[in-house]
Amino acid sequence: MPERHHHHHHHWRERDSYAYRAGQPGPGPNFHRLRRDTQRGVIAGVCAGVSGYFGWNLKWVRILSVLFTVFFFPVPALLYLAAAIFIKADNARESYAKPDPESERFWRTFSTRPKATFSELKHRFRALDTRIADLEQAVTSEEYGLRKAFRDLERGA
Repeated sequence: MPERHHHHHHHWRERDSYAYRAGQPGPGPNFHRLRRDTQRGVIAGVCAGVSGYFGWNLKWVRILSVLFTVFFFPVPALLYLAAAIFIKADNARESYAKPDPESERFWRTFSTRPKATFSELKHRFRALDTRIADLEQAVTSEEYGLRKAFRDLERGA
């Protein structure tokens, strides 16, 4: 009995390559904005909002704000008052589901370092372009047409 040897001539990339991983769907709307966190806040939620926005420990943000107020009064107190007036309260956050860590990382980076985020998006789009090129190559190859013809014959079409 002759030994069967399957020889595949496709030249497109494997599914675990960078082109397939980098093109994962991006996160949804930007939930990561500077807001006053009235749920965790003591006075107006400014310190809680700042700690959440930057990912800092709330206890240390409060301690530093008190120290700055003591040593540099009245400037920090006026800044706190202005922040309490002009920064929107985060009342809508309860209605949103907790975002996944990848989305949170993306938006935190976008908010603090937009150039780095732009670079990451550029790489994602390049990867998607590579995947589309691979797909075009696969679909337009002679092997694809031949396989389709065999499948159609097997189905009796």
